[in-house]
Amino acid sequence: MTDKPDWKPFTRLCIGMLLLAAIGGAAIYISGDTPETLAINYANSYNWYAEGTNPDVGTDVFYLYGDTDISAIKPYAINVDVTVFEVRQRVHDAVLDAVSDYPEELNAYIPYYRQMTAYARLSPTPLAAETAEVLAYADAKAAFHYYMSEENNGRPYVLAGSGQGADYISKMISEWFTTRPAYLKNLRGVYLDGILQDEDDVVILLGTDV
Repeated sequence: MTDKPDWKPFTRLCIGMLLLAAIGGAAIYISGDTPETLAINYANSYNWYAEGTNPDVGTDVFYLYGDTDISAIKPYAINVDVTVFEVRQRVHDAVLDAVSDYPEELNAYIPYYRQMTAYARLSPTPLAAETAEVLAYADAKAAFHYYMSEENNGRPYVLAGSGQGADYISKMISEWFTTRPAYLKNLRGVYLDGILQDEDDVVILLGTDV
């Protein structure tokens, strides 16, 4: 009797190719890769909406903007393709909507990052949402690591985030207490969706001591 063919590997390959297309050509998280290898290269200025807007002031702000609706541009994408002009225009609009919440005397660093889309969140396939979130968070962390290693130079800074950007800011800070405590040394405050958290509030926010 002839054995039945095993279609599982082929099925997994097809799912992977569909996810890759949904992201828009970007790499996806597959076993064996690490999120860091998939992140955007932030040494390239093209990947920053703003990279030091007012260097003469004493405090920096690193900001992750809020959710960007791309349903009319790429309705089945699971991550936002930040190379698309229309997407960048929507990022611009989102930043302008939020900028009034932040002091003008700050020196802004605002990276483009491949957010998780509403389509990914609502997808019945858990892999889609998981892949999208891993990629978005990898970008957020990579942008901040680049900022700290190449741009900060020991300056005091504020972290700010809106929407899922606020979620990623909170997640990053909670990781630093054990992995990168030096990052907290010059942290002066946290804005989450426009609400200022001072240095004491950062401790309350995370439920732990600096």
